[in-house]
Amino acid sequence: MASLSHFLNLDLVLKSNSDLSPIIKHFDQKVIVLAHENFERQFLLNLELANSDSTKEPGWCTRGFLTLIEALPEAERALWNGCISRTFSYGFESGREFPALDTTITSDLLLRIAKLGADIGITIYPYQPD
Repeated sequence: MASLSHFLNLDLVLKSNSDLSPIIKHFDQKVIVLAHENFERQFLLNLELANSDSTKEPGWCTRGFLTLIEALPEAERALWNGCISRTFSYGFESGREFPALDTTITSDLLLRIAKLGADIGITIYPYQPD
């Protein structure tokens, strides 16, 4: 990969006191399960969109997740609402050359995220030469 700053991925990270398996089952092949763990009576679920890759940008990935979440059936939506935390976690690599990364999460996407009671997390990974 070039040494320019770039978007890596968007993870959806959920923490709950309830098993989140029904959400995984509903999303089916539209997501990749990165982690699904039970630790000290708390459930952690970390997802990525199945069709996301390095050519996608943060807004595209955000819209994809929002569309899936907004279409959750009542039972799965209740699990979502019952989560202790819901985070859209954006990952970027810092790069070592200009131009600097410039990206925007639009106000319409922010409103949709807020309506779902989710937070935004940002992780900047240091540049790693190949």
